[in-house]
Amino acid sequence: MAQQSAKAARAETEKAALGLLRDRANLVGEAATARHDRDQLAEALRAANARYAERYAAAVEGGWTADDLAKLGLDAPESSTVKRRRSRRPASASGEQQRDDQVVHADTGGQG
Repeated sequence: MAQQSAKAARAETEKAALGLLRDRANLVGEAATARHDRDQLAEALRAANARYAERYAAAVEGGWTADDLAKLGLDAPESSTVKRRRSRRPASASGEQQRDDQVVHADTGGQG
């Protein structure tokens, strides 16, 4: 009888553990679905922006000015180029030495 009860306790514990794992797995599954939806919407937005930019350019080529289009509620499309800031690099030791040498030469009339 003690053997039966150990098996029942094990089965009950495993069932509870699987329930917890199922809940946790469901959470990551929902996150994956949301990410997939986000990625599809982002791609749809990129395509819509590209179509709008093409149609806006066609309107301008057809004789409309940007001011005319703005008065009609059509804003200029976003720039398709991504602008990135250049990172500032610390001066290298050789660069500092070169500048120091130039200063010395300038101060001494080119003799160093």
